[in-house]
Amino acid sequence: MYILDSSAFIRDHRKEGKIATVAEVSEELVGEASLRFEAMRGGGMQIQIPQERTIEEVIRISKKTGDNTVLSKTDICLIAAAIELGGVLVTDDYAIQNTAAEIGLVVEGIVMETIKEKRNWIFKCESCGKESGTMQKDCPICGGKFSRKNPSK
Repeated sequence: MYILDSSAFIRDHRKEGKIATVAEVSEELVGEASLRFEAMRGGGMQIQIPQERTIEEVIRISKKTGDNTVLSKTDICLIAAAIELGGVLVTDDYAIQNTAAEIGLVVEGIVMETIKEKRNWIFKCESCGKESGTMQKDCPICGGKFSRKNPSK
């Protein structure tokens, strides 16, 4: 089974076999992409409603990787659906791919190649340089703004 992100509908990326997505994806679509979504739903595409405990697990893991600051509710629901359905997650979104890789899900890209390595992002104060493993609103040292940084750079 393939679980499709909104980019699959936007790019008219079709998969053979069973497909699924989450209802939240339709909220991200307009025009032809929205029509494709409706046509695929009419053709038997499954709409998965993830369980709250699975969503909470995805949020917990995304906090570990540092992707929680950029994942939308739709992204979290897609990952949760892939867990529950045991399917292949089809997306070009790096944060979705990174969190999915941490979980051990199979991911397939649409236009972009899939990620080559998992990352656990760090957060760094833009003013004083203090680093943190989790996103904070303000730096406890100087009050500056934190931003997400690649740990390998």
